[in-house]
Amino acid sequence: MEAADETLDLLIVGAGLYGTYAANTYLQLHPTANIKVLDADADAGGVWSRGRLYPKFWSQTGARLSGFPDVPFKVAEDAPRYHDLFEAKHLTSYLEDYVSIHEYEGASLRERFVFNCWVTKIRKDDDDDVWRIKAKLGGRDVSYTASKLIIATGQNSIPHIPRLPGQESFKGPIIHQKDFGRSKIFTPDEENADDHTNATILGGSKSASDIAYAAATDTTSPRKVNWIIRTTGAGPLILSKAQGFGKYKSLPELGSIRAIASLSSANPFLPDSWWSYFLHRTPVGEWLLNQIWSKNEKESKAIANYHGREGALPGFEKLETETKMRWRSGSIGLLQSDNFWDVIAKNVQVYRGEVVNLEEDVVVLDDGRTVRTDMLLCATGWRQEYSSFDAHEAARLGLPISLNEKDIVAEMRQHWSKLEDDADRKVLQRWPYLKQTEGFHKHTVDSTSYKLYNLTVPPNDQSIAFLGVQLVPNSYHAAGVQTLYAIAVLDGAIELPSIAKMEEEIAFMNRWCPRRYPLGGWKGNVLDYEMVSFTDYLLEQLGLSSHKKQSWWGDLTDPCLAADYAGLVDEYWKKYVRVGS
Repeated sequence: MEAADETLDLLIVGAGLYGTYAANTYLQLHPTANIKVLDADADAGGVWSRGRLYPKFWSQTGARLSGFPDVPFKVAEDAPRYHDLFEAKHLTSYLEDYVSIHEYEGASLRERFVFNCWVTKIRKDDDDDVWRIKAKLGGRDVSYTASKLIIATGQNSIPHIPRLPGQESFKGPIIHQKDFGRSKIFTPDEENADDHTNATILGGSKSASDIAYAAATDTTSPRKVNWIIRTTGAGPLILSKAQGFGKYKSLPELGSIRAIASLSSANPFLPDSWWSYFLHRTPVGEWLLNQIWSKNEKESKAIANYHGREGALPGFEKLETETKMRWRSGSIGLLQSDNFWDVIAKNVQVYRGEVVNLEEDVVVLDDGRTVRTDMLLCATGWRQEYSSFDAHEAARLGLPISLNEKDIVAEMRQHWSKLEDDADRKVLQRWPYLKQTEGFHKHTVDSTSYKLYNLTVPPNDQSIAFLGVQLVPNSYHAAGVQTLYAIAVLDGAIELPSIAKMEEEIAFMNRWCPRRYPLGGWKGNVLDYEMVSFTDYLLEQLGLSSHKKQSWWGDLTDPCLAADYAGLVDEYWKKYVRVGS
């Protein structure tokens, strides 16, 4: 029997770092509010939750850039570090502690979380203008009613596992990267100690490289490691060195300074200036930008030494990347150990090809080669789906819709085509050199793009917000700012532009993004080099400034650390909450 609806002021779906910070921030501003956070996992953390940890899983963000503004993140002095990078388990502990130490009205943040709870259906009730949420909890149906809703399921929740021919015949496990840690696949029991001695990784991403390294350095059982990267995709990733220089402890800190944002090949969140004109509209500026990015590419390739590394297995050279860092035309990551390339070169057999069949213990490639394997580890990415909304509601809210929903997609195109055609002309008028990306490899387009204003809220419904839609290099940084913006919209604290104006800006983003990021930008949500400019833009709309440095030079060249944003919630409260109380 289904329990009666529980009525809430705010319901949050997703207990990763976005949902966790949103819950705490909302309670800081509204301590008596009745809120719940639902998550299908067994604990808080999302990507960083304990069940998703695996060997050699390290953060790609330095320690000084990690954590939320209100609780400093620290790594023990004796913990392994690599140019301020650290093992992911420290973020897991941090998030688990974070939800326990915050208390409002006699109840901890954790007590408001409902784990192992699968949201099955969400709909807006037009009669009373509330959200109705249905979920499965411990085998029983539960339901909630909320006047405000935040969806914080992020980009890494639903695994994409390719359907491979002959999959039913394969005797070994097929494990996605999401379940790699909890599978304990590298910890055989005594009865099966000789099983799973041939491991095959499928994919060319940073996660694939992590799993290949973990498999090659695992000491629980000797095994042969294979790494298959398909020829029709973007190819192997590029791994850059992690060290910074001077006051920058790591390379990610360089990526978090405002001066670097101007080197983005087209930044829609920065106004045009003589500097941007010089960099992006003159031959000298273009040459300079290409020199900066190509230098990084050459340096990364030199470190890997694909063709001259001593002791490398035949096929190691197939990991040579063609990724252009300036355009992010492939997967990009950071080296996390000095011996990474040596381990891969000497212990991992690399193949380039398409998987055309799986047999009992064999992967068959399109050129006839066979790869003996007992387990297939898929680092094959994620599906961006919001299955708890029906297709019509998802379209109304501006979420990606499968192209298989032909009638809905046709209706959307009728509305958006002229807007986006006009936007495309504006994009190329402002940045004509973006035409050069038309020849780059692109992911297959299988859905419509996001239609969210500032990648956060639907233009036609300010009772719901989406967090973590944007792809950025530091989700902690983005969460701290986007959460406040979302709450301001949900609370009606700020006035949004007209629907027509918001749709015009959405269309501009949706045409800028695939030209700026040709590989995966068709969804309109990639902000890899524009993250700080994006969050600055949101804070300008909120009229908040406590995050700014004391000097203009520091504001331009110092990294944006988590601690710099510690005063924002208090500044927001004084500006919006205290005034109305």
